[in-house]
This record gives sequence, C-alpha cells and structure tokens, in this order.
Amino acid sequence: MSKRILWKDAWQAISRSLGRFIAIFLLMAVSAFALIGLKITGPDMRQTATSFFAQHHLADTTITSNYGLDSRDRQIIRQQKSVKQVDFGYLQDSTIDQTKQALRIFSQTNGVSSWQMVSGHLPRHDNEIAVSYLLKGKYHLGQWITLKQAGSLKHRQFKIVGFVRSSEYLDRSDIGQTTVGTGQLSGVAVVKKTAFKTGTAYAIARITYNQTAKMNPYSARYTNYVEKQQQQLKKALNRHGKTKQQKLERQLKAAQQQLTQATQQAALLQQKNAGAGNSALIQQAAALKKQQAKLKQLGSPTYTLSDRAENPGYAIYRSNAERVDILANVFPVLLFAIAALVSLTTMTRFVEEERIQIGTFKALGYSNADVAKKFALFSLLASSAGVALGAWGGFMVLPKIIFKAYAANSTLSGFQIHFSWALLLTTWLIAVLCTTGAALWALHRDVKAKPAALLLPKPPKGGSRILLERWHWLWNRLSFNYKVTMRNLFRYKSRALMTIFGVAGCTGLLVMGFGIRDSLSGISNIEYSRIIKYDLIAVQNSNSSAKQRQQLKKELNGKSVKGHTGIYFEQLIKKAGDDDATQSISLIVPNNEKNFKQYFAVKNRQTKKTLKLPQDGVIISEKLARLLNAKKGSSIKLKDASGKWRTMKVAGIMEMYIGHYVLMSPQAYQKIFHQSYQTNAQLITLKKGAKLQQESQRLMATGAVKGINQNVNNQRTIDNIMGSLNRVMIILIGLAALLALVVIYNLSNINIEERMRELSTIKVLGFYDQEVTLYIYRETIILSVIGILLGYLVGIGLHRFIILSLPPANAMFDPTMTLINFIVSALIPAVITAGVAMAMHHKIRSVDMLDALSSVD
Repeated sequence: MSKRILWKDAWQAISRSLGRFIAIFLLMAVSAFALIGLKITGPDMRQTATSFFAQHHLADTTITSNYGLDSRDRQIIRQQKSVKQVDFGYLQDSTIDQTKQALRIFSQTNGVSSWQMVSGHLPRHDNEIAVSYLLKGKYHLGQWITLKQAGSLKHRQFKIVGFVRSSEYLDRSDIGQTTVGTGQLSGVAVVKKTAFKTGTAYAIARITYNQTAKMNPYSARYTNYVEKQQQQLKKALNRHGKTKQQKLERQLKAAQQQLTQATQQAALLQQKNAGAGNSALIQQAAALKKQQAKLKQLGSPTYTLSDRAENPGYAIYRSNAERVDILANVFPVLLFAIAALVSLTTMTRFVEEERIQIGTFKALGYSNADVAKKFALFSLLASSAGVALGAWGGFMVLPKIIFKAYAANSTLSGFQIHFSWALLLTTWLIAVLCTTGAALWALHRDVKAKPAALLLPKPPKGGSRILLERWHWLWNRLSFNYKVTMRNLFRYKSRALMTIFGVAGCTGLLVMGFGIRDSLSGISNIEYSRIIKYDLIAVQNSNSSAKQRQQLKKELNGKSVKGHTGIYFEQLIKKAGDDDATQSISLIVPNNEKNFKQYFAVKNRQTKKTLKLPQDGVIISEKLARLLNAKKGSSIKLKDASGKWRTMKVAGIMEMYIGHYVLMSPQAYQKIFHQSYQTNAQLITLKKGAKLQQESQRLMATGAVKGINQNVNNQRTIDNIMGSLNRVMIILIGLAALLALVVIYNLSNINIEERMRELSTIKVLGFYDQEVTLYIYRETIILSVIGILLGYLVGIGLHRFIILSLPPANAMFDPTMTLINFIVSALIPAVITAGVAMAMHHKIRSVDMLDALSSVD
C-alpha cells in the first residue's frame, strides 16, 4: 500500500497545527536550556579551574614557619617520597610609599604556582617588579614605585615591568591580611629571587605531589590524600622543631648570661669613668636585649601547612560551582515536569482532533503503526528542534552567563565550554517521552476502536450534578453564567487539573526565585548594622613594649574612635558540613558584657530575645548549630589554636548569617580552656565621617597591633557572592516567566480549540463576543487563581529547601519572605493570562459559526 499520502498528511499536520507545534517546541527548548545549562555549568566551572591549576602547577601544599625554613627543614621536605616538585622562596609585605596600599611580594617560582602574564613581562633584573593585574588602573608599565619596608629585599625602588595573575590568589576583593599599612593587602607582586638578600632562611615552600596530577582537585580522594601527606610531613618537621627549640633555649640562656655580664661590666666602667668602653658595652647590652626580645616574640618554632583551600578565593569558587549543582537538581526537574504535563495535554488533544482521519486511514487498510507515524513525526520534530535550540543555549550561552556572574569576584578567566553527549541524549530522551510517548499513549486507546466508531465524532461529556449544587444557599445566588462555568470546571476535570498544576508550577518557580532574592538582599546590611555594630577588630601584639601599648591607648581614645571594648579573640576550627571541610570559627570572649551589647547584638532569630552569656556554657551562631546538629543543651568539641580539643555546652543559638561565631563569658572561658582570662583584641567603632583605612593605618603604626579585620572587606565579599547568586536567580525567574507564558497560552488555545462548536453555538444564540470570551475565560481565571494559590505552597516549599542547601557552609540565608514577592509572583501569571485572553478574544471573534457547526456525520 502506498505511503505517500500518509507522509504528505503527516507533514501537512505541522502547518495545520503550527501553534501547537511551536508551543511544544518552546516548552522543550526552555526545559532543555535550563536542564543542560545548569547541569553543565558546575562541571564547566570546575574544569576551567582544574585546567588553570594544572597549567600553572598550583602547589598542593604550602609550608611556612615563624623562624623560616632552614637547611634541615628543606632536607626533610625533599626527602618525602610523595613529593614530585618543591620550590623554596621568599616573601615580604610592604606598603607603597605615598599610598595606603600594601603588597605581598613573592620571589619568582621555578615551575610551581607559576604566574600568568597579563601584560608586560616577568622581572629580569633585581630592581624590576610585576604586580597584580587588579592594580592595573592605579599603576602603569615603566612606573617606579618606592616601598616603605624593604625588609629582606635588597632594594626599595622597583620598576613595574608587568601585570600578572597569581594562581594562588583567586579572590578579587579579599586578598588577605598583613602586619603593615592598614592591615589589609591590596595586591600581590613578584620579583626575581636574587632581589632578596642572600643568607636569610626561606620564607615559604611550595609542594606538588606525584599522585595528585591525575586526581580531580575537587574530589574527596584528592583532599584525603593531601591531608595524609601533610600529617606525615608535619610530624617530621615538628621533630626538627623540638631540636630547634632546644637550640634556641640555649641561645636565649647564653644571651641572658652575656647580658648580665655586660650590664655588670658597664656598671664597673661607669664607676671608673671609662666612657668609651662603657659606651661599647651599653651598645652590646642593647643588641643582646634586642636579640632576646626577638626570640621571645617569635616563641617556639611552629610550622603551618596549608592546602589549596586556604588560598584566597579557592573555597568560594568551589562553593559557587556547587551552588549551581544544587539549582540544577531542583529547577530543571520542575520545569520538565510542567512541560511534560502540558505536552501530554497538547498531544492528547491533537489525537482527539485527528480522530476521524485515524478512522479513515484504518478503514483504508493502514496499520496502527502507519497511523502513528503522523503523531510520532509531529512530536519528534517539535521536541527534537526544541531540544536542539535549548541544548545550544544550554551548552554555549547559559554557562557563560552564570560564570560571568560568579567571575565578578574571582580572578579566574578563560572559561572552558564542554560538550556532553550523555547529557544531550538524556535530555532528548526525556523530551521524547514527554511528547512522543504522550502522543502514543493517547493514541493507543483510539487505534483499538473500530473504524466505524472512529469516523463518528466523539460524544460530548454528559453533565451531572456537582457538589456545589448541594449548597443551596450559595448555588441559588449564582448567575446563569457562573453556574455554567462551575459545571464546566467539573465536567472537564483533566483539563482543569492540567491548568491548575501548570500555573502552580510556574508560580512556584517564581515564588522560589523571588524568595531567594529576598533571602539574599540585605544580608550584609543586617549582619553589619543590626547584629555586628563595630567597624573593625584590632588584634593586639602580645610582645609589644610599654611605649607601644601606651601609643595604642592614645589612638583608641582619639577623635576618630567612637568607642572600643576589650575582648579575647581566637580562631577555632572544626570539620563539618556535607564535604567535611574545615570551618573557621571566631571565638569572642568580652571583658564587659554590658559594654559588649553596644558592639554585638546577641539575639535568637526566632524569639527575638536577647541572650545572656552564661557562666558555664557558650552561645553559638545558627549556621554552626546546623552544621554540628547542635541544640540548646548539646555538647560540641572544637579545636583551638594550640591543637587541643575543647568541649563546651551550648547554652543558646544566636542570629548570624555570615561566618561562625562562639561567644562565652570570661568565667566560662576559664572553665573550658583551663587558663586565666585576659583580653588580646579590641572591638572598635568609628565616629561618623572617620576614614576606616586611615584609622587602620594609625593603629598598625603603633606597633601594638599585629592584625586588623575590617568589616567593610567582609561586607564587600558577601555582597559580591550574593550579587552573583542574585544575577543567577534573575535568569531563572526569566525562564519561569517564559514557561508561564507558553503554558497559559497553550492551555488556553487547547481549551478554545476543543470547545469551538460549543462557542459557536452560544454565539448563534445571541451572545456578544465579550460574553463568549468570558464564557470560556472565566474558567481559566478561576483555575489560574487556584493554581497561583497552590503555587504559593509549592514555592514556599522549594524556597525552604533551597535556602537550606544553597548557601555555602559558612553562611545562611534569611528565611523570611516579603509580601511583595507573593504579589509579583501572582501578577506575572495574571498579566500573562490577561494578555493571552486578549489574543484569544481576537481568535474567538474570527470564528466562522456555520463552518464550526457544520455536521461531521
């Protein structure tokens, strides 16, 4: 039997039902765009970083020591069997003269953690320097800069010969802290190794391991391997550290003896009036005192081993990629569920419209498979074309947009786009199941019927009493039009449910998207105005002189400082979270709780009650409580700076959105840490109009402050992260709005096409065009309202899930949702419904009543 007429009819079906074809095409395009785009972005971001790290041989471990790395330290490091390559280098922190900008200047590396040239070239002479490309707008090639602190450098003046990108510093805004200038680094720079003075101990060692080159740097396997190697290396270094300490103690004892002898000799010479000899001994005594003070200040030899996660920006970038993965597991699933639902309705209606043609082809002797070709071709072309367009955008466009949003606070560039056949085929199969599968499922009922039955139009659904009619007090008050509407809603249950679920899904996505924007907006403002009220923390130098402490006191009582209060400040650590990452926890023990309230609001987020610092317990931040599964009355263990585990009882959980905090009273501190309490830092609030950078610089200049933590830097970092997430959410909100448009238009179109004879009938009976439109659109409005209300519940559930799983391990989102969110989320589908109604009204007006009512017998 000839199939030519069959294929001709199949191709003509596309032009006859072009609106339906476009609707399915758009549904699949939007769904594929979101699914592929979100699913591939996380891996693309990680692969971009992995390639960058591999290209520049980023160190797996860096080692520093308060006494530098001597020949024995270097020998121990080289003897580690797992070490592939090691590079020893120097570093020096210094401020640029006439500015407040502090640079961390490194010596050039030999193959490990190399620098990427942005412009110019690397230093070729000892007086040349290449600085971070982030400072390109403030300096230019060929410019000479003068450093205030030469330190271990041979020169103070350097010529800028290049702008570079560091493979170790990935954060644009939070580069790190320093002991010079304002206490905050403005950038990094590199000079030749020979630009440093010879004979000084190396300041830093960078290591790469043999096995890590083949590992995914973001995998647990890599993390565990590096941690194991670090533990072995630290044990060996600590053994040498003990030997070094014994040697230093002998030196300190000998220096003390020499100092005593020199002091005694100076006293004797002074009695004999031997001025010249006395002067020499006084100078010797001063030198010995200086050496003694330096040894005391440095303390015991310690080694700090850091992995890549300690590099500024590394953990944040990884966290950003994981945030996209979380969205990819939620957003596209709901999109495809809505698309599948609407596609099922669309294809079911298409099959019903073609009922007579199906009967005709069967009567002519065509097989069921032949009859199915038209619907398979129609749905396959629509879904495949939609997936093709969506996949192009998903692979090529969306990842770039999201990366650009996140790259706003990262120095990584050169985004790499990757293609995945597995992801494309999976998306295509899902799309085919949603369309072709739905068409064949709808068709299988009709092909079982005899041709004679199929050649007759499908009898309309019979009317029946509805539940609402039993409520006489309400039913009797309804007009005729509303009674018809209510009966039709229950008469066409499947179509009604499809409309409700379709609108609910779109509204839910909008509520979720706007809700996350609500949760993101203003977090930093809440954190640093309502909760944290101080401007900076100044950590004091425990080995400062009486004169330096007096200078600090004078500065704290200066005209720029509004107020200050003493605290004990320490960083505790604990591995927690899904990835078992090391969390940094700020321990604050205020000297005076009454004064402390002016700088720190200690409140419970849910009860809004102020929490009092207990005598024998601690108050912890809310996100830390979640990570540790801690509640009031729970006991937690945290590791202090000396490596000892401290057990503490949770007496309360306070509102906090960024960072982890533990607060306790001096009495609780003494019980938990078994040592006397004394302050080591100051919380400082500046007067209005005071310049933070200038005040930080003055505090550092006293010599009694070893580090400053400025809230403005923390706030800037938070704003960058939240801004990136906000831009991603705008994209997702746009996709949800587009889906709502396609869904409402398609369902409205189906509703009208399916009931064209009914509409023509009431037009013949004398109904005006507006009344005919309202006759059918009254149902759509009611169903849309129900869908919007149901969508609120869906959106609230999605929002709650996202805000619990989306934030990084050291942050939480504000769970409250604003009223405007629900209003806008309802307005978007309402406006779309109104716009579609206007388009449908034009279509209803152009209906040929006689043609529609013509007999099909």
